Formats: sequence, structure tokens, C-alpha cells
Amino acid sequence: MHLRHDIKSTIHRNRSQYSRHMSMATFVDLQGFIVNKKFIVKEVTVLKQGTVLTHYIFTSPVPWKFLTRSDRSCASWLSAYHHGLRWEDGMIPYNEAKRLITAAVFEDAIVYVKGREKRTWLWNLLLDDERERMYIDTLDAVDEDIESLTNLDVTNTMRCGQHVKNCALQMY
Repeated sequence: MHLRHDIKSTIHRNRSQYSRHMSMATFVDLQGFIVNKKFIVKEVTVLKQGTVLTHYIFTSPVPWKFLTRSDRSCASWLSAYHHGLRWEDGMIPYNEAKRLITAAVFEDAIVYVKGREKRTWLWNLLLDDERERMYIDTLDAVDEDIESLTNLDVTNTMRCGQHVKNCALQMY
């Protein structure tokens, strides 16, 4: 009986430490296109401290007509069957993406991203001195324990109605 109580209290303590750790971590999801074999970010959502939500949809870096036939085909497939974003979507200038994403995760010690490719992209986006101060990992291991952003109780937060399939706002 005593051992059982010790195990239960250890599990409870570990869960509360895990919950505290997860609420202090920053979560990032990115959606985009592959152009010339490089990821082009179109949308980013950042959740900090469990309640601070940042969301951007960026304009395209180049006009649609400058994409190769292969890149247009890939972008069309992603729009139709994956995230629903169109190449022309977005209000925030693409040249602001690096600055805004860096500012959104700046000073965060622990950052989780969904997927290895997105982790690598974010890691490469950040400057060396920012990378040294943070730990960026994928969410694959802890994914089941994280509630969807649709369940967040945040006031004055806009929900995206443009492309609900795989919207970065619905990342979890």
C-alpha cells in the first residue's frame, strides 16, 4: 500500500512538472510551399505561455508566373489537398517573415515545432546568438498530450476561416 502511494505521488508530481514545463514552452507551426526544393513559409502560428497567440500569413516572395511548372503543380496540390493556402494569399510582406518569426520566439528557452523539416527550417532561420539560448525540438514525442488550439480559452484571438484543413492555428 505504501509503495502504491509513493508511485501515485511520483506520477502526480511528474505530471504537474510536465504541465508546468509545457505551459512555459513555446509551440510553433508552419505551413508553406516547396519552391526550387526550398521551403517557403506561408503561414506561422506561435503559442507562448499557453495563451499568447501570434499568427501571420505572408505574401508570396515571387509572382505565381515565375514558378516553374513543377513548382506550380506542387503548390496547387498542397493548396487543394493539404493546407488550403493559395500562393496569392497573405497580407504580411514576405520580406518581414524572418524578423517577425524571430521576434515571436525570441527569448524563449524551449521551442517545440511539429516535424523535423520544420525544426531544421526554424533553426536555420534564427541567428547564431539566438540559437545558442534556446532548445528547439519536435513535438512528435509529446504530441498526444497537447490540446488543440481550438480548445484554448483566449479572448480577442482571431480564428482563421480561410483554410481550415491544416491551418497552423489548428496545429494540435
